Amino acid sequence: MTARLGGDPTLSAVEYSIQNSYFWFYVIQVFLVTTLSNGALKAAAQIYKNPTSVVMLLADSLPASSNFYLSYIALQGLGVVSQLLLQVVSLLLYLILGRLLDGTPRAMFKRWISLSNPGMGSVYPIYTTMFIIGKSCYPPSTTSC
Repeated sequence: MTARLGGDPTLSAVEYSIQNSYFWFYVIQVFLVTTLSNGALKAAAQIYKNPTSVVMLLADSLPASSNFYLSYIALQGLGVVSQLLLQVVSLLLYLILGRLLDGTPRAMFKRWISLSNPGMGSVYPIYTTMFIIGKSCYPPSTTSC
């Protein structure tokens, strides 16, 4: 809604604006904040003892956040894809409202072809964030993600 109020004239411009904002939110919140907070919490005592070696201590403790990323990718991969494939709300509305409101086969067909599409502005950033997480772990090194 804010993209439409911001002056985006077409639906594709609105989707692009949503995708851009959502992508940067995911990169900052899921990737950077989680990585830095996990690394800083693991090395907090050592950073307190030797503040000049912050970069090296964080670099050594960053692979500890890999468990979060593995569970995040598994949850997003299984949850979002199944939700997009099933479209449970649309299916239930079709089945329930179809029986109540549609009296002819043509009305049923119109309801079937007018099911909503998933908003790509909110779907693509999830997968691009997963690609960023995967790319940050490549090429494999001695301390893998």
